[in-house]
Amino acid sequence: MSTSSPAPTRARLHPAAVVALATGGVIILGAIAFLVWLLTAGQTTPNAAATDKLVQWQQVFETYRDANGGLPDVAAGGYCLGTGFPIGAGGTPNCRDYDGNTFYTEEASAPLMQALATTGPLPEGVSAPVRGTVGPYAIVDDAGIHLLTAEDGTCEAPAVEVWNDGGGLFICQILLER
Repeated sequence: MSTSSPAPTRARLHPAAVVALATGGVIILGAIAFLVWLLTAGQTTPNAAATDKLVQWQQVFETYRDANGGLPDVAAGGYCLGTGFPIGAGGTPNCRDYDGNTFYTEEASAPLMQALATTGPLPEGVSAPVRGTVGPYAIVDDAGIHLLTAEDGTCEAPAVEVWNDGGGLFICQILLER
């Protein structure tokens, strides 16, 4: 005598339960994406911050140009843009290669800073040093004023690369033509 047992039935979810589970998964993924966005929003890379500082200085120089009919009349050479640079060679606050041979001092940059301050407040702060170089700084020559900063690995637009040391230090520029 053989007895056959009925085939086991598979438990099935009600269609409403399937929709509820799918909706819950979408909500959880959305919440995770929102948290990632929230935690990373407002964070800028050091390169972006350095370029932002150059753009702020560009605006200051252009405001000066608009108010005075030209760029500041200072001697050709290098100038620190702002204050708060690290103490370097000579025991003074320096920009560019602050602890090397090719540096500019905050003190020698005072005439340029005073001229620019006649049109409004000046940007504050300095960029993060990269391999011993810190900005922002400017070089004044016959072509105009070269606004420069050090960036790590690449230049952020609108600044363009004018030099790199092959080891990660990039000197990035915004040129203000006369």
